[in-house]
Parts: sequence; structure tokens; C-alpha cells
Amino acid sequence: MSPPRMVAPDLARGAMLLLIVLAHAPLYLTGTPPAPSVLDTVVTIGTTLLVDSRAYPMFAALLGYGLVLSVTRLRASGVSERDARRSIRRRGRWLLVFGLVHALLVAPIEILGAYGLALLLVAGLVFRPDATVRRAGYLLLALNSVAIVAFTLGAVDEGPSGPYAPGMLGHDVEGLFVRLIVWLVAVVSNVVVWPVLVALLIGVLAGRHRVLADAGRYAGLLRRLVRVGIPVAVLAAVPLVLVEHGVLPAGLAPAATLLQILSGLAGGLGYAAAFGLLGARLQGAPLPVVLRPLAAAGRRSLTCYLLQSCLLVGLLSQAFLGFGAGTGAAGAALAAVVAWSVSVSVATGLERFGLPGPVDALLRKLVRRGLPEPGSALPARS
Repeated sequence: MSPPRMVAPDLARGAMLLLIVLAHAPLYLTGTPPAPSVLDTVVTIGTTLLVDSRAYPMFAALLGYGLVLSVTRLRASGVSERDARRSIRRRGRWLLVFGLVHALLVAPIEILGAYGLALLLVAGLVFRPDATVRRAGYLLLALNSVAIVAFTLGAVDEGPSGPYAPGMLGHDVEGLFVRLIVWLVAVVSNVVVWPVLVALLIGVLAGRHRVLADAGRYAGLLRRLVRVGIPVAVLAAVPLVLVEHGVLPAGLAPAATLLQILSGLAGGLGYAAAFGLLGARLQGAPLPVVLRPLAAAGRRSLTCYLLQSCLLVGLLSQAFLGFGAGTGAAGAALAAVVAWSVSVSVATGLERFGLPGPVDALLRKLVRRGLPEPGSALPARS
């Protein structure tokens, strides 16, 4: 009999979906922005402190953790290390394909391509000793720091009204070409600039030591991550807020951005640890009604992500309903919450009927093609 499913990763992924859609929503605003209201200012500050650069590392850590669980199940089924590594790379390639389709049909602002590339880059490290994984993480963190400063110094803000802004792109030949270029740049920059690879490797180490599965044993570590990681992330983002609102000089933007992005690693791990502690308290007991939709969305995170992304773009982009024209930060956040809520409702309906997320099921089928199902044994060879 298989052990009960851990609820912590499901809850964390469900919450992460909201963070991601909140982070992406302002990118689809177009036209001349209105004078910011008090609510717009509050939303902008809250997003910088709590959301931006926090969701990516949080999900990357969960991806790394789940990767170890998947590899462990495959190895227990008799799959060789070589084939298990191939399954990771296959997942990475298919995520790139899904990301490209998303970019061409929906919008080039998406996360799947970056995580697909990340899996291709770290597939070999998943099987290396802890010390090797840690050294790779330190090196990647140093490279991230250099890349963040270079990215900030070289960034050019075209503004929400530019013809190639995400919220302005159509589906004509020129629009598709721009979508492809923007997506390729975004995939590479998301992996190089944001500490996605570092967070993924931290998740791999956590998965090896079953930090979430044995949260009681690691409760002290998880509490420290919550008590230190989240406050550090908030405080480290304050300089960027002050630069953006003219309190500090614009020349400090590179340093402030460096702090904000790198601190997102601490914040994302802190968020994941908070759900680990919550999951430990709930494990083995009926999940409270209020949390069931969140867990249902987390179990179908790929399907929900694509659905909420389509809904967000449909609401805000000028290629569709166009509500992003002249809308402020608060309006963008409202559209994000609506899109996320609809996706959670769909996941809840699928849960009620015992159905998986269709896109999650498709990816699982594509990745596991030719491999035995987890928990099964390979036939004996003659």
C-alpha cells in the first residue's frame, strides 16, 4: 500500500499559482497609466515586497523536491539511473515545448520554458553527492549576482504602451515572430538572472533528506526558514520600493534590484517551509474544507497555471478583451485574483469527480512513456 500523499507540496503549489499570476498581471497593462491611487500604490509596494521574485524560487524548490521523489519511485520500480536521468531531461524538453506553445498562442511571459531549461541543465546533478550539489549551488548563486547587476544596468523600459509590450502583441506574422524572440530571451534570462537553478538544487537536497515528509524531525529548520527567510526577503526589498517611489536615487537601482531578487530565494524558501509546517500539522487528518480547493489546484498545478494564464491574458491583453488599457496596479491584481479563482474552482470540480488535471496527465504520460509505472516491478530478463 502506497503512503498517503503529502499535502504540503500541494498547498504550496496552489498558493504559488496565485503569486505567479499576481507577478505577471502588471506586465499586460497597456496605454497611458492613470495617476496611481492609494490602492494602486499599496498593491505595487505589496507586490514588490511579497510577490516579485518570490514565486519563481518557491516553485523551483518544490520542483526539485518532487524530482527526487519521482526519481526514487522510478528507481524502486527497477529503472536504471541512466533512464531516470533521461526521464528528467524528457520532462525538461516537454516543458520547453509547452512553454513555446504558450508563448505563441497566449503570451511570451510564462514560466514553463525556464523550468524546462533548468531541468535540462541540472539533470546530471540530481544523482551527484550532496557536496557536489552544494558547490554547484554556491557557484550558481555567485553567477546570478553578476547577471542581476548586468541585467539591471542593460535593461531598457519600453513602457506599457510600446508596440512590442506583452499586452499589445497580436497573432499576425510579426506578432508571432516577436513572441518567439521575447520568449527565447525570457527563458534564458529567467534561468540566468533569477536564482531558479539554486532553488531547484536546494529542493533536490531537501527531497533527499525528506524534509517535508519528515517535517517533525526538521521542524526547527523549517521554523528558522520562516522566521528568518520571509522577514529578510521583505526588508531586503525595501530599498527597491524606495527607489521606485523616488525616495532613494535611481542610481541605486542595480544594488536595490540585486537585493530584491536574491532575497527572493530566502522568501520563496520561507514560504515553502511555512507550508511544510502546515502540512505536518494536517498530515493524516481530513483536510479542512477551506484548504481543499488550494490542494486540488496544487495537484493540478500545470493545468491551473495554463488556465489562469489564458484567463489573465484574455482579460487584460489588447488582443482579447483589453481591460488592461489604462488600468492601474489594483485593477491588474483584481484580474489576477479572478483568473486564479476560476482555475481553483475548475480544479475543485475535477477533484470532486476524481479526475486529474488534463495537461498534468498529458505531461506525465509523455515523460513516463516506455518506463514502468512507479511501484511496479520490471519483468525479469531471460
